[in-house]
Amino acid sequence: MNDQSTNETGSWRDIFRGRLGLYTLLLNLGTGLFAINQFVVSTIMPTVVGDLGGVRYYAWAFALFAVGAIIGAASSGPARDAFGDRGAFVGAAACLTVGLAGAALANDMLVLVGWRLIQGLGGGALASQAYGLIAAMYPENQRGRILSLLSSVWGVATLLGPGFGGIFAQLGYWRGAFGGLVPLGLITIWLAWRFVPVSQAHGKLSQLPYVRLALLAFSVLVLSLTSQVDAVWLRGVFIAASFILAVTAFRRDARAERSMFPRQVTSIMTEIGAAYWMMLLFSIVVTFQNVYAPLYLQRLHGTSPLYAGYLCAIPSFTWTITAILVATLQGTKQTIAISAGVALIFLGALGLAFTVVPGPVWLITIFMSILGLGVGAMNNPTIQRA
Repeated sequence: MNDQSTNETGSWRDIFRGRLGLYTLLLNLGTGLFAINQFVVSTIMPTVVGDLGGVRYYAWAFALFAVGAIIGAASSGPARDAFGDRGAFVGAAACLTVGLAGAALANDMLVLVGWRLIQGLGGGALASQAYGLIAAMYPENQRGRILSLLSSVWGVATLLGPGFGGIFAQLGYWRGAFGGLVPLGLITIWLAWRFVPVSQAHGKLSQLPYVRLALLAFSVLVLSLTSQVDAVWLRGVFIAASFILAVTAFRRDARAERSMFPRQVTSIMTEIGAAYWMMLLFSIVVTFQNVYAPLYLQRLHGTSPLYAGYLCAIPSFTWTITAILVATLQGTKQTIAISAGVALIFLGALGLAFTVVPGPVWLITIFMSILGLGVGAMNNPTIQRA
């Protein structure tokens, strides 16, 4: 009876042995590079702005990264068709590594923002392909475990990223934070070339959905322009234009023969549509936390870059804890975890709304932790449903 149960459900040890162990190492390294980059950049950006100026472009460093990530993630499927699993994964890691090296050498805020776009392209493709390869590399009974393990990488990033970036920020040498990640990128490239299996590829990029990707990219860019203008009516125009571009992109995708997204992704009345809407909405909350918390903690509450970085890493640490706890839940228990996660995200976001300016810092930290608990509880179960 016990042997049969083990065969049906698998075990944690299985994903660390043999060929699966190699895949686990590689996917975690790729995801880790993407995750650590997030915490490093969040920690050093106030110092970057202090050195290069261009505070009006502060949000652009994150917005253009998001544009690149959207393009990279959405095009990962066609890229795998064109270059195979190995070529696409190596290319994504190389793109992120080049973006890191370029940012380390940037002497102007707009130049750095441009390199952040390149980082986003590589990082979005790398993360998307890591998740996409799970279905091809792992048996179904192990996918929940590897998903949770990939989430736990963010816990490691919470320990390494803020400290790594914070040290360079306090030394006044933020460039070293970008340059110091380049060797990790080179190692990921080599491992991907060595261990990702070769798959059939047609070698053509003609099937990339250029128009739909451009519409999504411009949607984010137009929305980002709201930070460059003061007139409320003009901001309204940009928001409306961004919405129209996004709707157009999704409608074109729904009619396309080779869609980037599932057909019912925008329909909130379907299970997959509801899952995607939930991920979109909690991502908005998490993005606010990741982008602006280091800035307001340092500027409004006088924390050091290193201290602010670790405070902002706490949500990912609590995220990791709950992600592991819900890793093997199924059926009704999984639904309860998703519902509890949504409630915790709402509570954490509401608390941050009332404490972000007046503080105190310890109360802000508590609400950030609650937010992380909620994301960890709902994220992987929602992904599995999708």
